[in-house]
Amino acid sequence: INAEYGGDMNVEIYGKIRDHDFHMVKLALETINRDHTGALASNVHSLTDTDWESFLNKTKNEFRGEMWGFKCGTMTFVDGELLGNGDDFMRWAKEKFGLIDFRPPAFYEALSSHAYKSYLENPERDVVYIDLVHDKTPMGRLIVELYRDIVPDTVKNFVELLTSKSEKKLVGSLLHRIVKSGWIQGGDLVNGSGANSDSAGGGKFPDENFAVKHDRAGIIGMANDGPHTNGSQFYLTFGPAPWMDRRYVAFGCLIEGQHILSDLENVETVNERPKRPLTIHDCGLLKDAL
Repeated sequence: INAEYGGDMNVEIYGKIRDHDFHMVKLALETINRDHTGALASNVHSLTDTDWESFLNKTKNEFRGEMWGFKCGTMTFVDGELLGNGDDFMRWAKEKFGLIDFRPPAFYEALSSHAYKSYLENPERDVVYIDLVHDKTPMGRLIVELYRDIVPDTVKNFVELLTSKSEKKLVGSLLHRIVKSGWIQGGDLVNGSGANSDSAGGGKFPDENFAVKHDRAGIIGMANDGPHTNGSQFYLTFGPAPWMDRRYVAFGCLIEGQHILSDLENVETVNERPKRPLTIHDCGLLKDAL
């Protein structure tokens, strides 16, 4: 291998699934690996919006000064050193390998849209949306991936409550509790007090398993009154909460709406209760809303 290609250079790519530049870099990397076999050892990480925010914050803390102004949705590294965004990678690829990309931006827009659509259509999981209103003012939409492949019964119960047209439904219900640096809680379908929690089928149902860990912000799980008392109440974490791992059944994770989750944590409260009504205005399966 020609020495100018760096021999066994290690290239690491991180990017949002929906970012156009991420798919431009991925395709460029595939081209280099095809035309210059063995020149690169590469690793590509496709991230949801929420995972990207977590990665970006962690990387900013590690690299500090050179990272504070980073605004793009793709980040590239060569041999552990930060190279930059997608455009920086393409300039590097041209200098090192003579790579020139003539494809129009519309090609990568279509590629990113297709990749995100494929991600959302994972047949083993459900993707749902929750639209929130705070004191009659829309806050935005949370998009949550539910791990039906890991906790099918728990996900089935939650989806039934999300999509129900009967009186027992999450739409119109209150988020009644906010614990700063902890979680936000809702799902009392009777009066929003937090004292009621019946499953879609009535009564309580057992803890399915504790396979999903509370290792980040945006983990969704079942609130309970002790072992095997799951019903309709649920929570979303504001950060990692490992102490919850063997106490509460987590069943999914936020994939869009990290900024809304941050806004929720800052809602004014009295005794951990929102001072003004915080309501689920609309909710359901995302595929039915597109």
